[in-house]
Amino acid sequence: MNAIQAHKRIISEGEAVDLKSINYEEGTPFERVHQYNAFMILSKLDFKKDEVLNVASDSRRYLDELAAKDLTNEEIIQSLIEYRQRIVNS
Repeated sequence: MNAIQAHKRIISEGEAVDLKSINYEEGTPFERVHQYNAFMILSKLDFKKDEVLNVASDSRRYLDELAAKDLTNEEIIQSLIEYRQRIVNS
């Protein structure tokens, strides 16, 4: 849940996000924080390795889209799980 909340802030605040407040070390490059946070979320939700590791994957793009919307953490997780099921079954 903390990673989802952090991702919402990463997307909404961009490079202005206070890294320390989302448990990242000050001075860490923004893109690295964004990539690592997405990696953590997708890997915890058991996405395929290629979707988790590819920074340009559709799953990462979808995560960013969801984080930009006014959704609860639970809604984001549920949407990601449903999305994972669709790509596994296709």
